[in-house]
Amino acid sequence: MRRLSCPSGEWEIARALPDERLRPGVHSYRGFQIAPRRPQCRLELPQETVTLVIGFEGPVRITDAVHPACTPYTSLVAGLHTRAALGEHDGRASGMQVILTPWAAFRFLAVDMHELAESVVDLDAVLGARGRALADALAAAPGWAERFTLLDRVLTRACASGPVVCPQVLRAWELLCVGRRHLPVGKVAAEVGWSERQLRRRFQEQIGLSPMAVTRVVRLRHALHLLTTGASTTATAAACGFHDQPHFQHEFKAMTSLTPAEFLAHRAQAIAGPACVDRIAGRVTSVLLPA
Repeated sequence: MRRLSCPSGEWEIARALPDERLRPGVHSYRGFQIAPRRPQCRLELPQETVTLVIGFEGPVRITDAVHPACTPYTSLVAGLHTRAALGEHDGRASGMQVILTPWAAFRFLAVDMHELAESVVDLDAVLGARGRALADALAAAPGWAERFTLLDRVLTRACASGPVVCPQVLRAWELLCVGRRHLPVGKVAAEVGWSERQLRRRFQEQIGLSPMAVTRVVRLRHALHLLTTGASTTATAAACGFHDQPHFQHEFKAMTSLTPAEFLAHRAQAIAGPACVDRIAGRVTSVLLPA
């Protein structure tokens, strides 16, 4: 657990890995309790993960950063996105985040993932009474360790009885997301023994986005990592397979609503540091913006 008090407010962040039986589908758990001294605005960048937020207090307003439509949530499910989203709140906020691969979310939530793609949905609309019972039980638990144990138990039970993920989808997901080869979709389809059309259909059902869209998100993740570790925009564009720097700049702005220079400037101003800003340890997931 990490606690931090700084001019922007007070933070308490607790992280844990899920039970080994849930990995690699369930990536991580994160508990949070924050009390900002001023309204806070976070830009959440596209990731190849699905996020469950189970809130205990303080609704968060979510806005698509490219096509604004603000909606308040206490607990939510965020599917795969190719565009950044803004999260804002004015007071205390506490709760838990569960980071899953989309195929693990397909098993846990038992819904076609295209229904969640490019969108944020109230958790109750997906899980109904099951979601409300989980939120109440987590809020009533005495500490973070007990909450992590409860999540393990609930997710293990739900995934064991959930829909089955196609082995071809799992293999294609691995080919698209692991490493930095940026394989053509046709080659991935051939590798798993499917046509491109069949691969797209199954990805819409069990992942949410098309294979090509997943490739865009993975490439952005690599670019974010390179930029924050000191690579120039020219070097980043070349390493990530963009045609040229203008192509990279255009794609970066389309997916994040920021230029690379604006992104780096906001990251540099984050007083709390990456451990509190980013939702996933070791990844660049978020940017704090002026409220």
